[in-house]
Amino acid sequence: MTRNRKDAGLRRGEILRATVAQIEKQGIHPLRISDVAGDLAVSPALVIYHFRTKEALISAAFTWAVQRDLDRLAHLTAGSATALDRLTTALDWYAPTKGAKGWTLWIEGWAAALREPAMRTVGRELDLRWKEALTAIIQEGVDLGEFTADDPSGAAWRITALLDGVAVQTVVHRETRDREQTAAWARQIIARELGLRAAALERA
Repeated sequence: MTRNRKDAGLRRGEILRATVAQIEKQGIHPLRISDVAGDLAVSPALVIYHFRTKEALISAAFTWAVQRDLDRLAHLTAGSATALDRLTTALDWYAPTKGAKGWTLWIEGWAAALREPAMRTVGRELDLRWKEALTAIIQEGVDLGEFTADDPSGAAWRITALLDGVAVQTVVHRETRDREQTAAWARQIIARELGLRAAALERA
């Protein structure tokens, strides 16, 4: 009688998804491999088989989550007719003022990176990929005459720095500011970066 075994790639994906859910639920430092195994009703040994250490598991989970988000961003913006449409779609989906769960993961990663060199390296690489994606949208808008930016890469860095700061205020300090007011301020600053009116970044 043959045993029913899941495809290894599918099992890895399930483990990574469960790890991300656990990080968002309880954070990185309290996380145990047994927590992830328990969510999937498998043995901790199976998780260790795929990811030898907790550090390797967490690094892989961050990479998996960011790649999933980048793929989602590419899908959402693929049908946009203009660079402005792509930008507003990206900002609308990425904005921390929408309460996106992904920001909890990023904030946990930033905290861990303060003391763990491996997380610092992984987080840095993944952050650069986000900046590159936004830079590409801004560069396209500049080339088409939709945006004004002497340095698209610098604009992307400043915009992501703004959104990172907004994420801390809205996710960690939940009651500090009204989300709609914070979103309006973010649109104003981003619009100035790209030579736009803030209203151009609003969704109907």
